[in-house]
Amino acid sequence: MDMDIELGEYKPSDNNNDDVDSRVEVCPGNGSCSNHNTPNATEDSRLLSDAQAAGSNGEHCIVAYNPDDQSGQSVNKPVGNLGRLKKELNEPVCWKLKVWMLILISFLLIILTIFLSIYFCSVYQEDVDDKYNVAEFVVPRFFRGNFTLLNKNLTVDAQSQPTDLLLILKQNLTHIYTSSHALARYFALATVNPLRNSKSSVEYELKFMMPEEHKQIVLYTLSKEMVHHVLLQELFDQDTGDPLYIEPSSLTMEVGS
Repeated sequence: MDMDIELGEYKPSDNNNDDVDSRVEVCPGNGSCSNHNTPNATEDSRLLSDAQAAGSNGEHCIVAYNPDDQSGQSVNKPVGNLGRLKKELNEPVCWKLKVWMLILISFLLIILTIFLSIYFCSVYQEDVDDKYNVAEFVVPRFFRGNFTLLNKNLTVDAQSQPTDLLLILKQNLTHIYTSSHALARYFALATVNPLRNSKSSVEYELKFMMPEEHKQIVLYTLSKEMVHHVLLQELFDQDTGDPLYIEPSSLTMEVGS
């Protein structure tokens, strides 16, 4: 079946602005459109602002300083460890004292305690027991005994130098008891004599002086055990090569009258 289609003649529009109105305005690459139809625009005016132009061609744009932050720092700027530490040290703890003040006070107290401890330890503390009057020691106490000289033959040596040998032994006994902190104040005299019928044994006598109130002294300080122990300890510390070496096991002692 044949159909007759009548084609009308195309007439172009006389108004060129019709096509312009249907066009879509193209925006710059940064997503913001420029207003080309600004009434005040002239031939010298820029089509894009500086910020838009920088955004369209990939360059960095400079952002103006924000005057809202009165401290001079950005609100969103992260605080470093040093700044956080300063903030914590300046926090008030009690009254007007801050954290750094308490740390400083604690440090000074520790130093002061150390210096005071050293000072009081170094200062001589006078012992009450060191105050005594020798003139008040009027009651005698005697100890007698004997010992053996391991490296000496008294029969031979005493004939050549009897005085020197006995004098040295006497000085040694005197030094032992005058060096004792507990017995020195009571010690008075030591005597030494060769033991009869013996080639190497010596008998000795020790004299101590006590005050009238001496009951506790006899029980503890000037007991036989105490006096014997002081002498025996010195004998154990001898050099075996000493000519006047005293054999510790040969020492005997008893309380005299």
